[in-house]
Amino acid sequence: MVLWFFIFSCLLSSSLFFCSILRAELITSLPGQPSNITFKQYSGYIVTDAHHGRALFYYFVEAEAQNPLSRPLTFWLNGGPGCSSLGYGAFMEHGPFQPGRDGNLVKNKYSWNLESNMLYVESPVGVGFSYSNTSSDHFNSNDTKTAQDNLRFFLEWFKKFPQYRNSDLYLAGESYAGHYIPQLADLMLKYNKKKNIRAFKLKGIALGNPLLDIDISIDAAEFLWSHGAISDDLLEMKRSICNDTRAILEYINGNVSKECALVNDATGEEMGDDIDSSDLLLPICLSENAKQQMVFFRNKLVTTHKKIDKRAAIGDPCLTERIYMYLRRPEVQKAMHANTTHLPRTWDFCSGSTLKYQMQNLASNIMPTLSEILKHHIPILLFSGDQDTKIPVTQTRTIANMLARELKLIAIERHGPWYDGDQIAGWSQSFGGSISGKNVTLLTFASVRGGAHEVPFTSPSQALTLFGTFLKGYPPPRANAIA
Repeated sequence: MVLWFFIFSCLLSSSLFFCSILRAELITSLPGQPSNITFKQYSGYIVTDAHHGRALFYYFVEAEAQNPLSRPLTFWLNGGPGCSSLGYGAFMEHGPFQPGRDGNLVKNKYSWNLESNMLYVESPVGVGFSYSNTSSDHFNSNDTKTAQDNLRFFLEWFKKFPQYRNSDLYLAGESYAGHYIPQLADLMLKYNKKKNIRAFKLKGIALGNPLLDIDISIDAAEFLWSHGAISDDLLEMKRSICNDTRAILEYINGNVSKECALVNDATGEEMGDDIDSSDLLLPICLSENAKQQMVFFRNKLVTTHKKIDKRAAIGDPCLTERIYMYLRRPEVQKAMHANTTHLPRTWDFCSGSTLKYQMQNLASNIMPTLSEILKHHIPILLFSGDQDTKIPVTQTRTIANMLARELKLIAIERHGPWYDGDQIAGWSQSFGGSISGKNVTLLTFASVRGGAHEVPFTSPSQALTLFGTFLKGYPPPRANAIA
């Protein structure tokens, strides 16, 4: 019966690609995968618009547990806009494997599938292996369309994985996912108000170094100065002539003033070329391939004032190069059921050439959306690596405090250190309110000591502890990790 329904659906569809990507795909084994892997992996495409021939690529990793259905489901998006959750989230940060120096995969002992079923999606279309047969989908992408597409993705994905429809659902992401995730959550909460539907069991949202309010989030002058990266004179120039927000907004509007160009040039000269704004601490990769990519990114990003999320952070300095090579291998794409329609482009971390996002969306203030989510008693975790200059820890902490004051949340825990094992992992504060006579944590801010823009990449153990305690409904541990 299922087969005939599939064939009938294909005959009705005007797009041949609809047929080739309709099925959920089990990954039997990834090339170079370690032996004795006990959890299942799936990947493939979900059609979000059959008429346009639009589909999002996903990679789903079941929890490494005796009964995966006993664990929650976490949906992860990276930012950009236009960067891959497969390359960054799954293979660089907290997926089960990372490419080793010999080309084989190495098991990640800090994989988030130790705590949750993990669903990585390359969104919007035009990112990674996701695509559309309608060219305008690539050139008119924006926050609203992305949120709507992600909602449709979920509704269709649950048809293929109905066993997870009743799972507790968490939405998580970093950087520009500070736009994607709250807007998707808002649509889910509105969808839940409809009659005769199966509601999403949305239980929480986690955002790492998120872009939330461009007037606050990206203002890095004080942070750079306090770390000795810029001079007193340049700090005063950023304060009085052109701050980071103005520079980005002028770039978005295609009208960079002489004042901002002057400050941007001075910033590049003082900070130097061979530094990654994602992480002030760690070195760059010195392989020849990585050097060539670094030159490309550097030229591009100096022009755009280091647009958010277009370069990799550096934990293992050359890991991104190995991921880049691994995901371009034909046998890897075949194993993952990716690129089944032979896209006219190669996979890349960020899709600047194939995706033209409406960059004016960067100026949208997401704080009102977060406020509405909190009013629905959906807990939110804001975590921030303290070595990131793209979206500094100081700015995310400011936003968390503003949200707490606006909603009149009380301090459930005072600001203080949280622990990963016996080591201080960062500092945190939790806010909440009384629900049914009980104090409940609703908003948590946590810094990650030594963490970068992609916290799970540079601080994997701390990130796993933070993630695991959040899923359990706890604030970050104030002593040894919660058993």
